[in-house]
Amino acid sequence: MINIHTNWLQPDRRLLVLMGVMLALTGVTSNAFGAPVREEAVQANLSLAVKDIKGRVHRPFLMDKSAKASILFFITHDCPIANKYSREIQRIMAEYETHKIKSFLVYVDPEMNHNDAVKHMKDFGYGSQMAFLDLRHELVRATGAKVTPEAVVVARRGVIAYRGRIDNLYEDLGVGRKQVTKRELRGALDAIATGQKVPIPRTTAVGCFIPVLE
Repeated sequence: MINIHTNWLQPDRRLLVLMGVMLALTGVTSNAFGAPVREEAVQANLSLAVKDIKGRVHRPFLMDKSAKASILFFITHDCPIANKYSREIQRIMAEYETHKIKSFLVYVDPEMNHNDAVKHMKDFGYGSQMAFLDLRHELVRATGAKVTPEAVVVARRGVIAYRGRIDNLYEDLGVGRKQVTKRELRGALDAIATGQKVPIPRTTAVGCFIPVLE
């Protein structure tokens, strides 16, 4: 039995076909079927600087005048649910880039290195997408991300316009569905792209716990 609060998850890849009770034993969490969560508005630190996997320094919450928002996708290399979402994440990245919304991958594995990240991105088709190794969880703390996969949309002035699940493919622990019926992340991005208020700013993501670093 692992301690999901202090030790990193080590799920076997075979769990991709065993999403029920076994996922609970590997640190998978959810709440209230992904229902909207009431939460006060959060503003991220605009000056926070982090390095991407190529060593370049970025301030992900400080956008240029042409950008409307940024999406941070919090993932890990060994979370089966995060890997299940890789294609949808890539579709969202490509589609909303045309709406001046940038996307970033954020690897939260505390023991991951550059080569691990490059291999995972190649294996799951992320190509040359911008990615951060958040080894000290600076971005986790700045955004309040709790699980992987979890999406955080940062609008102008560092306001976190959306945080939560990508869609309702997984309504609850081990409970999948054949067809997605709610796409809250896309709804938030569509609203931002057209200058409207995000309809549902917070939902509860379903996935693997991000470990709490000591």
